[in-house]
Order: sequence, then C-alpha cells, then structure tokens
Amino acid sequence: MLQTEKGTDLHEEIDGVIDDVLKKIRNSSVDVKVVGIGFATFCMNLIAVDMNGQPVGKDATLSYACSSSEVTNECEWLKSHIGIEKEDALYQRTGTPLHSSYALPQLRQFYSNPTMSSLADRIVVWQTLSSSCLSRWRGIPFSHVSFSEASWTGLLNFRTCEWDKEAVSLLPEECQQHMPPLCDFSDEVMPSGGMRCQKIGENNMEGNPYWDRWPELRGTDENGNPRCRLFLGLGDGACANIGSNCWDNQKFSVTIGTSAAARVRVPMSIGNTVDNFYVPQGLFCYRIDRSHVLVGGALTDGGSVIEWARNLLNLEDEDDFAACVAEVENLLNQEYERCLDGFLSPSAVSVAPFLSGERSIGFRDGASFCVSGLTRNSTRAHFLKACFEGVILRLQAILRLLQKGVEIGKRKPRIVVSGAALEKNALWRQMLADCSGLQVQYDTFSEEGTSRGVAMMVAVSLAMERDMSTDSRIYLINETKGESVYSSPRLPITESYWAIAIEDQDSLIDAVSQIW
Repeated sequence: MLQTEKGTDLHEEIDGVIDDVLKKIRNSSVDVKVVGIGFATFCMNLIAVDMNGQPVGKDATLSYACSSSEVTNECEWLKSHIGIEKEDALYQRTGTPLHSSYALPQLRQFYSNPTMSSLADRIVVWQTLSSSCLSRWRGIPFSHVSFSEASWTGLLNFRTCEWDKEAVSLLPEECQQHMPPLCDFSDEVMPSGGMRCQKIGENNMEGNPYWDRWPELRGTDENGNPRCRLFLGLGDGACANIGSNCWDNQKFSVTIGTSAAARVRVPMSIGNTVDNFYVPQGLFCYRIDRSHVLVGGALTDGGSVIEWARNLLNLEDEDDFAACVAEVENLLNQEYERCLDGFLSPSAVSVAPFLSGERSIGFRDGASFCVSGLTRNSTRAHFLKACFEGVILRLQAILRLLQKGVEIGKRKPRIVVSGAALEKNALWRQMLADCSGLQVQYDTFSEEGTSRGVAMMVAVSLAMERDMSTDSRIYLINETKGESVYSSPRLPITESYWAIAIEDQDSLIDAVSQIW
C-alpha cells in the first residue's frame, strides 16, 4: 500500500476521485461520453513494485523532494568519479545536471543502503505513480513509463528517447535490470488502450474489479468500437505550460506557486538534435512527447518564500499583509525615482531566496537563505520587498538563459504567468515585467492550468487519431477567449534599478556560496 500522510491508501484516494467524476457524469442531464483519461503527474516520482505490481514498501519510493545528506554525498562522488567532461556530456544527453533531486543519486543511495536490501530483493520493476494506477485499472502487473515522466528522472536521453546507457551504467547492476520499458504518452500499450476483463498476475482467473466498476473506461464497446483511451503520465510542468497556452517558443511560461519555474516548449522530434541544440548550463531540458521538449529552470522556493516571510514578520492577517505590500510598492516606486535621478542606492536589501536548497541555476544542494543590507532603519516592508525581488531575480536568471539558448525569432517573447502566488499579486507581476523587460500576460480565465494542459494534450492526440472535426482542432490549439491582464515593463525608468539589483544578488550569492 502507498500510504498518504493521513494514513490512507493513495491508490484508493485516486480511485475515489475517478468514482466521484463518473458519478457526476452518470447523474448529469447532459449526454457525456468519456473518450480519454490523462495524467499530469508530480515529477519526478518512482515506485518500486513486485511481480504482482504491488508496491514493495514506502521506503522504496522516490521523488525530487527525497534529498538527504547521503544522496548529496552520492552526487559529489559521481561528479568526482566521472569528471567534468563526462558530466557535461551527460548533461547534454539527459538535459539534467547531477543533483540530489534526480533519480541517479537517489537510486544509488537506495541500493547501497543495507537496511533496504529486503525491499530491493522484491523489486521487479520501477514504475511511476501514473503507470502504477494504469496497471491496476488495466488488470496488468506493470506498464510502460512515458518519455515525459522518464525524462524528469534525469536518466533519459531526451534526444533518442531511450534510457541513457552511460547514466544507467552508473546504477547498481540489479537496478539496471529493474528499469521499465518506455513509450510516448499516447502510444498504445494495450489493445485499444483500455482495460482487461481479467487480471494478469497472481491469479490469472481473477476478474478485474474495475471492469464493472468503471465500464465507461473500457477500451471498446460491445460492438468493438473504440470507447476510452487511457494515456500515460505527462510531467506537470509540461502540462502547466500547455494549459497556459504556451504552445510555441514565442511564449515563456512563468509559474509561481509554492515553488517557481520559467519554461518554454521547443519543437524537437526524436533523433533530431535541432542543429546540435545545446542545453544552457543551469537549465533543464525534458522530453514532453515524441515531437517536443521543455526547456527551462525551476526554483524549489517561490511563493513559499513569501509565506515564510509573512509568518516571520507576523503578517498572517490578510489586511496587515495587504498594507505591507502597499508599503513595498511605495518603496519600489521611490527607488525607481532615485535611479532615474541618478542616485543609486548602495544599501539596498538583497536576499538569496534558498530556503530549501538551490535548483536552477546553480544546483547547489547546500545553498541556504541569506540576506544582506539590513540596517537599523530597515522595516518589515524592506525585508518583504527583498523577498519578492529575490524570487523575481532568480527567475530572471533563468529567463536570461532561455533567451540566449532558445531560438525565439526576431520578436521579443511574451511571458504568460500562472500559479496562485502570481495570480493574486499584481505587484509581483509588475516586478516580473520590469525586471525582465518583457510584457507579462495573466489570463484570468485560465484556472487549473495543469489539468487544462493534460486535457488539451489528450484531446489533440485523440483528434489526430480519430479525425475529429476541424473546429475541435482549432479550439484546442488557439487561445481561449476571455479576459487577459497585461503588465508592461516601465522602461527605461526601471532598467538601471533592476540592473543594480541583479548585480547585488549575484555578488551576494558568489560571496556566501563559498561556505555552502
């Protein structure tokens, strides 16, 4: 059983969501037909299963959040073992650096831990959460893993869509035998992509309980016609991009929720290196599907920095917080005016917003939060302003690399934002526009962007397979009509201010990184 923090079975929790949705569909006055089910999954995640497809134990589960000092030590050993040249070559094939948030050091640490040997002996294959669910529903012990989810592990060659031979060779031999087969999220891995009437595994004669529980999800109807396709998982970051209508490289998606990220979708078919595309150091490149990759960077702490600062500064009350944000805006405008008059502030407060270590762009596991420039005249508004700016400046570091490393044409790209932290905070969106020098677009109608993105991916795949109407295809790939709010950079007023802020933060990080 995969146990949640509440002590419940995670698989049953997910099954319950499907039950609730199907119940509403059955009780609806509108005739609704389920033609496909897709997954947007928390990446990366891995679950070890036995010969019957059952999880071998909670300690045999991995995620990007499963970092530890032992995993960090594995990273350091790997770097010294393979050397800089091979490390860079590995980065260019997998699109990921050697970092504790990826599977290679985590798997090495798991298999080398003697207390895990009894679990390791029972492993037949590693699955993802979505593949594990789909196996249960289809009545089979295990499933393929999608290129998308595999790419987030840091073990996939994103150019060939195969497990990277050199990366896998660094895993213990027994682990190498447990790697799952791969395919695209939309590939047929079962007849009609649906459920079996009987289960395969421990008892071949046992019926599949989902066959009668969810008849809407059967692959074919009684006449053999296609009914419902079950799709493999897609990375949540890729789905967030697509759900924000960031289909091409003229739109950069910036998300700030608890964490933060900036990403762009780039066309790249399997085997096509796009003129030997080079992954900029500090960014990632994940495979989305057989035709596209996702290039970008992520911060472990985004909105979490502001939540932490609110607790620290006793700003939990919404009115108090709103009043402090108004003070932040006044301070920012005053700084803009000073810069415009030629007065550059040498005592500005600057932070390195690494409450939980650093991912992009330095990928330093030991990084921690640091503040510089506080004086006896500093107020809580100065500190909160520095926290807002600290996150924006790290996102700008990612955006700078994206603009240099990705072919975007002659026009300036536009930023499309999502995530509760940005959606609720107009000042933060304006800071992003001012710092980046790019127009920022917030679509008020684009709620649940990640769920919307996976629905769009599934619908486009079905449209291509089943020759749906032209109108459907146009709806899926064009922008949905609704209200958009734009924040334009206030250049040249803001230019010198943010140039100084970038320099101050870079200097701070360079100085304190020596002790991380």
